[in-house]
Amino acid sequence: MKKILIIKHGALGDVILSMHAIFAIWKHFKGYEFSVLTESKYQELFQCLPFIKNIKIDNRPKFYHFLKYIKIFKWFCKSEFEWVFDLQTSKRTNLYFSILSLFKDFNWNGIAKNCSHPHLSLNRKNLHTIKRQKEQLRVAGITKIYRPDWNYFKSRMSKFTIEKPYAILVPGGSRHRKNKRWDFKNFLEIIRFLEKKNIISVLVGGPDEKDIFPNKQKYHSVVNLIGKTKYSDLAYLSSRAKLILGNDTGPMHLLIACSNDKISKIVLFGRASDPKLCAPIAKNVMIVKENDIKNIMPKSIKKLINEKNNSKL
Repeated sequence: MKKILIIKHGALGDVILSMHAIFAIWKHFKGYEFSVLTESKYQELFQCLPFIKNIKIDNRPKFYHFLKYIKIFKWFCKSEFEWVFDLQTSKRTNLYFSILSLFKDFNWNGIAKNCSHPHLSLNRKNLHTIKRQKEQLRVAGITKIYRPDWNYFKSRMSKFTIEKPYAILVPGGSRHRKNKRWDFKNFLEIIRFLEKKNIISVLVGGPDEKDIFPNKQKYHSVVNLIGKTKYSDLAYLSSRAKLILGNDTGPMHLLIACSNDKISKIVLFGRASDPKLCAPIAKNVMIVKENDIKNIMPKSIKKLINEKNNSKL
């Protein structure tokens, strides 16, 4: 059987946006065996896709851990891939190509020098991820992009079933980029605002964000799930939410992708990231951006919620 390797290490938001390209590759190469090279923290996501047979973990160790790379390269050479789609397009993956191409012949779609199907556009860094990857795949003869089937990612047995109407709030983000976080006191104001509408606020985020909402803060209208959910739980919860509001962070991309098309999704941006390049793509997504994210006022968000959801909340 002919084989294809897709390389996508991270980050989470980029992995979610890359699903458009991944589904396009799968649809174009029906009957091929698919493998993915990714980080261990995204293994759960790729395990949800029935067409992915093999997941090889590459946590991108320092290059002096050469034995780990030798194992990856040996695996690659034994796998006999006909095609490699590099959706990471980093200096690291370009180096992978340079080394592997010394030993094997294969088709490589990416930006590596001398690869068989390079995306050479000088404008690629100015394109949104989905459009950039669409152009890249066109070089390999893939001309149609498919919307991913997000149902694959939803848990059928989630332990987080919430009976009352709820909104999902994403108040955190990378601990290394706290300038992408809206002040939590603003989220507290939104929580109180939603409480008056009999809407529960469900807080989600990663394990390193637990300090955002300490247990001493008691709110009867809050369900604190920060650090407690898997990706499939987020997908499940998002499809039943009345509203999704949060910072530009990885979980926000997954929540928006898997949510109901009709509900409003509000994403908060500051200067740390450009929505033209990386905003979540879905119906009813509203981008709120200020040069300094601190300048986004809670009253403007409440007004937006009322305007878009008056008949639903």
